[in-house]
Amino acid sequence: MVTLEQEPKYKLMPVGSPIPFTVYHDPTIQNKFKIKYTAQVFVHTKTSASLTNIENRIAVLKVTPNGAGKGIFDLAPILENYVSPDYEGGQTISDDPTFKSQYNTVEYSEFEPHTIHQIDKFCCNQNSVRFFYILFNVEAADTATGQVTQQTSDKHAGSYLIYNGVLYDTDILKLDSSGNYGYNLDQDVNSNGIYSNFILNNTVARFLTNAPRFIKAGNVSEQYIQYVRDNDYLTLAFFSQYNSDFVVADSGTLNAVKGIRTRFYYNGSINVSNIRQLGGSAGGHYGYIGDSNVKLQYVGVGLGNLDASGVPIPANWDYYTVHAEDDASSIISDTYYFYPQVDDCKGFETIRLTWLNKFGVWDYYNFTKKSVRSFNTKRKSYTQITGSWNGNRHMLDGHTGGKKHYNTSVSEKIKLNTDYITESEAVWLEELFISNEVYILESKSTDSTIEGYIRKYIKPALITNSTHTRKTKANDRLIQYTFEVETTKTKKTQKI
Repeated sequence: MVTLEQEPKYKLMPVGSPIPFTVYHDPTIQNKFKIKYTAQVFVHTKTSASLTNIENRIAVLKVTPNGAGKGIFDLAPILENYVSPDYEGGQTISDDPTFKSQYNTVEYSEFEPHTIHQIDKFCCNQNSVRFFYILFNVEAADTATGQVTQQTSDKHAGSYLIYNGVLYDTDILKLDSSGNYGYNLDQDVNSNGIYSNFILNNTVARFLTNAPRFIKAGNVSEQYIQYVRDNDYLTLAFFSQYNSDFVVADSGTLNAVKGIRTRFYYNGSINVSNIRQLGGSAGGHYGYIGDSNVKLQYVGVGLGNLDASGVPIPANWDYYTVHAEDDASSIISDTYYFYPQVDDCKGFETIRLTWLNKFGVWDYYNFTKKSVRSFNTKRKSYTQITGSWNGNRHMLDGHTGGKKHYNTSVSEKIKLNTDYITESEAVWLEELFISNEVYILESKSTDSTIEGYIRKYIKPALITNSTHTRKTKANDRLIQYTFEVETTKTKKTQKI
């Protein structure tokens, strides 16, 4: 059997980073010819025995031994094709359509769809997470002209869990004495004393967003703060049902998130406290099963989501908070603060963007300052023949002749401006600047619960700025950014 010399340090990993495996088989290297190391790669939503069924095999890879006789595989370029963003709601368990996410209490379906941003309570991921499994071996021939055959029994590396995230070059990796390395999602401190803490198991653990902590005027400590309008949609994503190298809810009976608590505050006191518990009827899942859908879940925490999910929103409130709890009602995340977004006093239009962040889930930001819309028109023209030539006689008509446009398409660009922001917010917004998935997100409005809506809430957009300068208080004193987005769907006119 081949020896597994190197593997990823952690079983849970972003797919947008190297996923290296190194194998070695000394008897073959020393005595055989035409040597190739092989890797059978399997991908599935389940960790059951069916994971290695032939229908789940996505690739058979072969590499030639390097100078040290080792075979090195990087699976990231293959595996990144098997995870993708979650754009819409869907069912809780991958092979069971019994329970699905809801929007305005209506379950997701083909004819009543909703975006991931509009979920009432919870939604399990549909595409962001997958299990993969590998069988390694080595093939060779006994002589230089002999037939190549498999040399030993398959060596399995176990099952791993990938999510649709990426690592930046600044993300610090952990390296052990075996040469295994990876990104520690749980309480890994970097040189600046900042923990990653993306596994919910303590009171400083974070949801899957880099939305920053900062001190709001009048506060004495840093808080995770975002601003929302009355009908804004907003989701937070989190890992659940995991207890391998990282352990979710390590103080609970099950290693899973049990509920998300929302508290509204007014004049320093709680006037509404509500817990929404994960479960199939709520669109999420609580328990512990080997299904990739339940390993990453979303919760709706914007005011549009809370209102639709039945959370009582008081008439008077100064801010509300959100945190996760386990089945012992222990707090297992940091507390996130949401303050009301005040419309600009000059009446500027607020434009809300959502973008795919580095974890493969969604972040949100309101641009409240001056926005300028411009339109780029592309026209195709021709010169029309004057008069009528296909009747009893030639006639001159006033509407014929001259140059005309037979096709016109219009694209829209919007120049957006932030308010004055902090340095940490500026760094966070860099994820928006480099994201390949950006959308204009509309606020909640009155919808019929009988039918679904298409193109009402989401409008695809592109960030068109080609350069971006990071601003700091030392260099710029006041930090304000301008972004330009272009809507990617054009308006059309009738052809003539």
